[in-house]
Amino acid sequence: MDYRFKADEWRDLTPDQRARRCRLMAEEAQELAKGAPATIAESYLRIAGEWLTLAMEIEQAKGPQGR
Repeated sequence: MDYRFKADEWRDLTPDQRARRCRLMAEEAQELAKGAPATIAESYLRIAGEWLTLAMEIEQAKGPQGR
């Protein structure tokens, strides 16, 4: 997985690709939380939740036409 985030590249992705990337980023944040001190783990888990929320919002926004 490519871990960099570039807005210009993000714009070129389809909604499905964006949602998938969000889910991958959430998985990475959850993995980081496993080995982190409690206060930092909480932050990683919050970030993971935000990535998952964004994935769902992207999917909902694309509508039935998939745009």
